[in-house]
Amino acid sequence: MPAPGDQHSSIANPFEEAKPRISEFTAAEIATLQARLERQLGPEYLSARSGPSGQKVHYIAAEKIIALANEVFGFNGWSSSIQNIQVDFVDENPQTLKISLGLSVIVRVTLRDGTFHEDIGYGHIENCKGKAAAFEKAKKEGTTDALKRALRNFGNVLGNCIYDKDYLSKVTKIKVGPTKFDEESLHRHHDFVKKENDIVKVEPKAIAGGSGDRANASALSEALALEEDFGDFDMADFGVTEDGHPDEVTAHEGASFEANAAAFEIRGPTT
Repeated sequence: MPAPGDQHSSIANPFEEAKPRISEFTAAEIATLQARLERQLGPEYLSARSGPSGQKVHYIAAEKIIALANEVFGFNGWSSSIQNIQVDFVDENPQTLKISLGLSVIVRVTLRDGTFHEDIGYGHIENCKGKAAAFEKAKKEGTTDALKRALRNFGNVLGNCIYDKDYLSKVTKIKVGPTKFDEESLHRHHDFVKKENDIVKVEPKAIAGGSGDRANASALSEALALEEDFGDFDMADFGVTEDGHPDEVTAHEGASFEANAAAFEIRGPTT
């Protein structure tokens, strides 16, 4: 007998926020993730730009940090969500009507087991021609900045290593060679995929003295007929040793005189 009110427990409340589905990591998966996150990045992941007072500032591009997160956690092992956007200022120049604004964004990165990190990013723009373009640029910049800052909280391999000055001074001295472009690894539209019919087949050459295709067909039929007649024979059937001449028939030891004479008649007398 169900308790009073239990009949309503199976009905989802549309006004209640759905709880995220949590799938716990095993001990082996946690150890593997920890080992991956502790590794420092190679120089091919780092980018540089000029900063304040002419100093060089190193950072990781957004596409590389997202690719690293997919590589470490798996494409379905993490997710990001915007928690808050706060507009700090919006100014419009009365003469030029250009917009200047700045805003902050808080992004949360959640793993498959429910572990998450949050961080803040900032986006701004000065003297933009329109409000829509100004907000678009500032929001995208702030969201990307917050995403990278949230991911770096998980470990070195996701960007936290670039805050180590000793590591940065050594890794930037390593030269990065040019990358090879592999055309075969591209995802192509099916209209542009090379098909087997596009491969040029080399036709066999015509036999000398023949008449093209007719001579090739005749030679092929003769070869098939010969193979059919002698397909079941091998070297032992002809009594030919590996070191002997293929046109000679040898007599086995202990054979009769008649067999030797027959072999002599087949080979003929030597001159």
